[in-house]
Amino acid sequence: MVLACDGGHDETTGASVETAPVIVVDPRPRVVPVGATWTFTVSATGARLAYQWRRDGQAIAGATAADYVVTPRSMAEGGRLDVVVRSGAGSVTSAPVTLRVVSTQGPWQQDLKIAVGADADRFGTPGTFVRQAGVVSLTRRASGQLVAVFQWFPFDDPEAFDLVAASVSTDGGRSWSAPRTLTVTGIPAGYQRPFDPTITVRDDGALRLYFTCGALPGGATAATLGFCSATSTDGVNYTVEPGYRFNPGRNAVDCAVLRWNGQWHLTAPIGAPQEGAYHAVSADGLTFTRVADIPSTATVNWTGNLVAAGSTLRFYGTPLWYAATTDGVTWSAPRSLGLTGGDPAVVEAEPGRWVLVYTGAPGS
Repeated sequence: MVLACDGGHDETTGASVETAPVIVVDPRPRVVPVGATWTFTVSATGARLAYQWRRDGQAIAGATAADYVVTPRSMAEGGRLDVVVRSGAGSVTSAPVTLRVVSTQGPWQQDLKIAVGADADRFGTPGTFVRQAGVVSLTRRASGQLVAVFQWFPFDDPEAFDLVAASVSTDGGRSWSAPRTLTVTGIPAGYQRPFDPTITVRDDGALRLYFTCGALPGGATAATLGFCSATSTDGVNYTVEPGYRFNPGRNAVDCAVLRWNGQWHLTAPIGAPQEGAYHAVSADGLTFTRVADIPSTATVNWTGNLVAAGSTLRFYGTPLWYAATTDGVTWSAPRSLGLTGGDPAVVEAEPGRWVLVYTGAPGS
């Protein structure tokens, strides 16, 4: 929408006095997939307004209206956009906003789903937990607060896109706070931002976040991807604990970690589903020692999360199945949850109330 006025009135001559334009509403930032269409809009006051949209300070040919429609053909078409609004009395430039272009395929095409069950075996009809998010992990603090961390992909907030965010619940998972991106300090220079988050609670009540870490591709330091950790008391601001927690010597991603029976357990998919999962243990949650790998078949993937259910340790994996162990060595055969999706996380929110969050297609 464009608001226009004719300016003031010169009482001496009776002529209209044109005033410089004023921007009422700036354009808003946006993430746009290749081939999708989005309209950037500016609203301004003034008479006989003219517009020129710019990308990174350079005029965009043909972009001379209050609305600028983009349909990017490649990811190189992103940048910082602004618009210069002119009238006969002057000009004004909008605040710059980010246009980030992403591929048509990616985790931003999925939502997080939530379902509730009376036990850890069966869950009811799912609803939407967070739109455009994935790789979720859940934990319960001694206070009863539930904490969910996940990779978040909001199209309306490019600065938060593909960062780790958190939501919390204080009523057993019936309602959740709006997602809030985490601040992680102490990441080594040249390393990637944290991704594939897993949240746990230490013995002292502090939160420990495990995540995939390693040098940026093409960086000066060659390093395989492994797992790092960071701690927090407020659930939003985290400080990195130096060093790798576990690095098997080849790229490893998406770990699951839980303290069970006095020992920390870490699992991570080795590669193809039939390769199974790495399994490592630790006394303090910092230094993990690899033990026997967990065998698998091509029908299930060890991408998911660990949870304690009664006297057993369970792993919930993709596509929505679980296996259990009573000794940390021998695992039961996978059992389907009867839902469609992947990368699940489960937590006992209250006695007799289990919460499942997983990645699924929008609307499913």
